[in-house]
Amino acid sequence: MMKKFAVVLVGLIFVLSLTGLAFAQEKAKPAEPAKPAEPAKPAEPAKPAEPAKPAEAAKPEAAKPAEAKKEAPKPVSYRMGGSVVALDMAAKKITIKQDSVKKQKKVTLNLSKNVLKGLGDVKAGDSVNIWVTGKTITKLIKVF
Repeated sequence: MMKKFAVVLVGLIFVLSLTGLAFAQEKAKPAEPAKPAEPAKPAEPAKPAEPAKPAEAAKPEAAKPAEAKKEAPKPVSYRMGGSVVALDMAAKKITIKQDSVKKQKKVTLNLSKNVLKGLGDVKAGDSVNIWVTGKTITKLIKVF
């Protein structure tokens, strides 16, 4: 009984999908008979040009605020995890290797002052989770 119901349901869906395509087509409009052409109107005479207005002197102060409004875009913030490959305390940099199913990558990032304080027990080979803003690590948590 259940198999018959499934077959009927699939058949009904198939039939409805075919009828939906038929309704989606646009109906062609019958061609309208050609209208007789209207006689051309004479061209209007050109208007005389207005006298040119004197141009105002450019203000250098107005250009400066427009340039000040252009700011650098905010750096992107994201989280990533991986294992520490190298740690350079003198240069305040860390290299992290991130393994995934389809690709692996190594990233060298800068360390912020807050991260440097809690970095004492992290060494090469440790797994870490990091939060990055731009190219600077803002938070680092040692996983194991």
